[in-house]
Amino acid sequence: MNKVKVNLYASLRGHVGGAPSVEVAVEPGRTAAEVLSGLGVPVEQIRILFINGRAATMSDPLKDGDSVGVFPAIGGG
Repeated sequence: MNKVKVNLYASLRGHVGGAPSVEVAVEPGRTAAEVLSGLGVPVEQIRILFINGRAATMSDPLKDGDSVGVFPAIGGG
């Protein structure tokens, strides 16, 4: 089983009890969308996704040791 670290920002932290990051065991080949959905994070609220500091998509597969950064839409004005 692979392990990845998921870093959640702003309002998305509420979906994992307010923790800034969680380590998750994932099966090989799981996509970012599958892992985030499994954590209870609504994928429609995600606007920016990074894997290992690089822009990524929800369909990208995760590998052992990956670090995932997840950001919601941020409003302002």
